[in-house]
Amino acid sequence: MIQKNFDDITKTDIDFLVENKISEIKTLEYKGKLPGSQDSDKKEFLADISSFANASGGDIIYGVKEAVNKDGKKTGEPEAVVPLQGATADETKLQIENLIRTGIEPRIPVHVKAIEGYGTDTKGFIILVRIPQSFASPHMLTFKNTSRFYCRNSAGKYQLDVQEIRNAFLATDSQAERVRSFLQNRLAKIMADETPMHLSMPHRLVLHILPLNSFLNQKHLDLSTDRNLTLNFRPIAVSGWDSRYNLDGFMTYLTEKNTRICQSYCQIFFDGTIEAVYANILRARGGETPQKGSTAFIASVFYERSVVEAVKNYLKGYKALGIDAPIVISMTLLGCKGAYMFTDIAMGLDSEPIDRDVAILPQVQISSLDEEVPTILKPIFDAVWNACGHLRSYNYTENGIWNVRV
Repeated sequence: MIQKNFDDITKTDIDFLVENKISEIKTLEYKGKLPGSQDSDKKEFLADISSFANASGGDIIYGVKEAVNKDGKKTGEPEAVVPLQGATADETKLQIENLIRTGIEPRIPVHVKAIEGYGTDTKGFIILVRIPQSFASPHMLTFKNTSRFYCRNSAGKYQLDVQEIRNAFLATDSQAERVRSFLQNRLAKIMADETPMHLSMPHRLVLHILPLNSFLNQKHLDLSTDRNLTLNFRPIAVSGWDSRYNLDGFMTYLTEKNTRICQSYCQIFFDGTIEAVYANILRARGGETPQKGSTAFIASVFYERSVVEAVKNYLKGYKALGIDAPIVISMTLLGCKGAYMFTDIAMGLDSEPIDRDVAILPQVQISSLDEEVPTILKPIFDAVWNACGHLRSYNYTENGIWNVRV
């Protein structure tokens, strides 16, 4: 795999690989041409893609010819760029994406880009396909009623046997259990007030974001302040905040004047996991902090806007840190039993109180950091409104378009 963010890869990087004869490895493969129009060609292409996803992920570069030795065998080293011909770069990119989308189950969130500037007229291009390591594996080739599983090692792709398929499914279950265990452990600590700072109120919105690759592989990221950590990983719903390092990583926080009581914090762990806790999620009428025994509300527009803004910043921060999808987002309401959803009177909506102290909302998984954040979060926001007796979040149109100004 080319060791750069996918969006930052340019012609210079491809030329470096060719000029320095950087050999193929488990996560990098060269192809002199695109798959042909025959079904067998398409099956071979999809087998390549699925094998990367079922292994460690990687990059395939189409339009780079592989060198051969005197015996006519491929050496694994790039020989030259052979610009792709026929369809335009955009058409080629679309064809590849469509074939992957319809020929593999479950779907693999690949990244495809054309890199131009090749050939005598500089209008030629190559195609780079980045396949992330999947945590929904094993992926099966399903094109034309095929049912086969592939993986990769240093020698290339190979077909999985029955035992290897069984092991792959077990590995996926184990990964899901690790995510569940982490979330349960962190929520237990927050409920027991074992947080980095003492929180101001017992009712809390808790947001967890887990970048699966770095979380499951226990990566240790460079969290130096030149990565704009203070700006990108700000607390939820604040206009000013402080920051510091701690044993878990780096945190930003807002405390009340003359006290160390915290209203909101964001902790980014060294593996890239984010825990953001907002302790002012409930309000009394007039916007005041609710007193014990008083009626409390969730400000339906303000809280959604605040979460959307926070997640946008966090995904921007992930890009700066070189963290890619897939990513799991989980949100939980703690200590909010009896609270209502506060809506505009013009809506004519009658809200019901939340019936539990721990409201665990549906998790969402995203396959690209460029997805629209309000669209990503809609299932979570809908569930909060469900908890308050409503069909869905009415901050979205019937077509699912978020209609809140940021």
